[in-house]
Amino acid sequence: MRAKLWCGIGLLASIVAGAGCAAAADLAVKAPPPGLAPVYLSDWAGFYIGINGGGGWAETKFDFFTGNNAKPTGGLIGGHAGYNWQYGSVVAGLEVDFDGADLKKTDAGGVEQKTNELASARGRVGYVFFPSLLAYGTAGAGWGHTEFNAGPGFTDGISQFGWTAGAGLEYKLVDHVLLRAEYLHYDFPRTSVPNVFGDSVKETVDVVRGGLSWKF
Repeated sequence: MRAKLWCGIGLLASIVAGAGCAAAADLAVKAPPPGLAPVYLSDWAGFYIGINGGGGWAETKFDFFTGNNAKPTGGLIGGHAGYNWQYGSVVAGLEVDFDGADLKKTDAGGVEQKTNELASARGRVGYVFFPSLLAYGTAGAGWGHTEFNAGPGFTDGISQFGWTAGAGLEYKLVDHVLLRAEYLHYDFPRTSVPNVFGDSVKETVDVVRGGLSWKF
């Protein structure tokens, strides 16, 4: 998990590195009293809503029929909404999101697997390095839906509840428009798949996605 998280953070940093460098040229500065450092102005507090999309990869492990293990991959698209509070350079908030997904793979045993929905409810805590750049960590409850098809009479769909955690960078394009890059790891407990050989499955999902938000 730790290796995946650092890998995701590295991907995010490369996506928005150019935007972060540009932020230094556009700092909003309040004139300080003599002898004091400049006070950078920023406003991240309030409601926001947005869209997001990207790609992901999953890993499914059957309990008994290990030949059916697979690593589905594909894309996803959806939306998010949340609220931020700001305390100086620290920003804390709550967010919910939902993605329609197409992470699929036919395993060596001939079972077609497809994770078609992902959702989460998470807390976020971040730090404003510049008025236009916020780095944050996030964690909370995760949900997913996966379908299995092993032929006529052997199909099943399962809902999975677990946890999710990740990190992101958010860049303020203009006053009310925010651009983000984000990595999330979903971890779901072992879940029964009774109509596919009477087995159970353990699934994890990793997602890298970008998003655009409107802050009210």
